[in-house]
Amino acid sequence: MKQNKIILAIAVMIITIATHGQQNPVYNQYVFNPMSINPAYAGTKQWLNLNNMYSKQWAGLEGSPQTISVSLEGPVNEKMGLGVQYVNDRIGAQTQQGLFLNYSYILRLTDTWKLSMGLTAGLSYFTINGGMLEGKIVDDPRIPKTKASAARFDPKTGVFLYSDRFYFGFSVNDLLGGLIESKNGMNINQHRHYYITSGYVFDIAQDFKLKPSILIREDFTAQTNIDLSTYMLYKEIFWLGATYRFGANILTDPSLDNSIRGRDAVVLMTDWNITNTLTIGYGYTFSIGALSKFSGHEVVLNVLFPQSDRSVPANPRLF
Repeated sequence: MKQNKIILAIAVMIITIATHGQQNPVYNQYVFNPMSINPAYAGTKQWLNLNNMYSKQWAGLEGSPQTISVSLEGPVNEKMGLGVQYVNDRIGAQTQQGLFLNYSYILRLTDTWKLSMGLTAGLSYFTINGGMLEGKIVDDPRIPKTKASAARFDPKTGVFLYSDRFYFGFSVNDLLGGLIESKNGMNINQHRHYYITSGYVFDIAQDFKLKPSILIREDFTAQTNIDLSTYMLYKEIFWLGATYRFGANILTDPSLDNSIRGRDAVVLMTDWNITNTLTIGYGYTFSIGALSKFSGHEVVLNVLFPQSDRSVPANPRLF
C-alpha cells in the first residue's frame, strides 16, 4: 500500500509538472558547460571540449529525477562553432531523450568583446511507461496501459556576449512549445523555456579569483526559478562554489498549486583542474521544503582536447 501511494504521488507530480511546471533538466554546474542551456556558447572558447554530467535529484525518493548529459563543442574557425549534445532525462515513469546539433556564429565587436549567436536543431523522444503508474480513477484515459511514446523536433536559439572577464547570455529552449499538442493528453506538450545568465570574474588576491553568477529560468507558467552562485578559484586549480536556488512570484500562473511552487535548494560544489585539460567536479544539493529529507548529487567530467596547431592554454578562460 505504501509503495502504491509513492507511485501515485510521483504520477501526480509528473502530470502536474508536465502541464504547468518547468520541464527541462536542472544543471547545477552549468557554468562549466553553458552550451547545455545556450547554443551560442559552442566554439567560443576556441578549444574542443567534451563535457560529461550525471545528476540525481532527491536521492532516495522512488522515481526522482536523474539526468545524463554528454556534449562536445569546439570551433570551426574564429567565427563559427559547432556542438552536439545527448541528454537522457528521467523522472518516475517519464523519460526524455534528446539529440541536439548546435551552430554558432561569432562576431568580434571590439578587441575585448565578442557576440556569439547560436541555433540548435534537435530531436526529443518522450516515453511514458503507463505500467508504473496507478491513478485514483479506474481506466483513467490520461494514463496509458503500457508505454506511450512520441518524437518531436526541438529547436533552440540564443546569444552570448562575453569578454575575458564578463559574460551575458539569453536563450530560448523548446521554441515550438505550445505549437505542438499531445495526441494522448499526457506529457508531450512542452512550454518554451527562457534563460538569462550573467557572471563576472574578480581578482581578490594573488592566488584567488571570485566568480559570482546568476541564472534565471522562466517558462511563464510556474514560478521564475533563480540561481545565485559564487565560485572561488585557488591557484587556477581548485574551485569551491555555492548556489542558492529559489522561486520568485514574478510571472507566476495564478492557477498553479501552491504545493509545487517552491524548488528552493542550496548547492555546494567543488571542482578540480587536475591538469590543464582535465577537470572533475561534484555538487551536493540540500533541498528546502517538502523534499528536505532528500539530497541531490551531480558529477561532472570535462576534457579539453589540444589541437595540433595550438598549445594547451596555461590560463584558460574561466567560463
